[in-house]
Amino acid sequence: EPKTKCELRSIEGDAAFRAFSVKNPSGLEMVAEQYGEGPQVAVKSDAGSFAKWLRVNSPELNVVLEPKTPKLVLRSGDIWLPLTFLASDIALPVYLNLVASYLYERMKGELKGESTRVHFCAEFEDKHNGKIKRFTFDGDADALQKAIKRFNVNDFLDE
Repeated sequence: EPKTKCELRSIEGDAAFRAFSVKNPSGLEMVAEQYGEGPQVAVKSDAGSFAKWLRVNSPELNVVLEPKTPKLVLRSGDIWLPLTFLASDIALPVYLNLVASYLYERMKGELKGESTRVHFCAEFEDKHNGKIKRFTFDGDADALQKAIKRFNVNDFLDE
């Protein structure tokens, strides 16, 4: 069974996030990422469904997903959410709870014993030191729930 990955780290190349934060003071943006060896970029496969779900369930939230961005189609039962930039009005724990709620809705019809893995990253600015940080998660919905429950903003962000 694959291991769960849950990490928070500072990133160096933060020009794209800085441009987003100037352009969007609130909400979130789902952005394309490089894949493969070449210069190709695309958003991950569940970007459209997640953006639509967010717009329906949190209409006050400004959700940006460029319609012409290529979509990377992955053929597996896993849920691949796009890299998401979080504006200063959305804290990481709030975003994690949005992801958990989306997963709950997506997996309502799952059979007992089935376990779907979810993969996602979110970037945000740590206001204490002005650094851009990336939260990466790769695991099942149960592991995400455990991560959210033990998530202590003060300890986690001070790493």
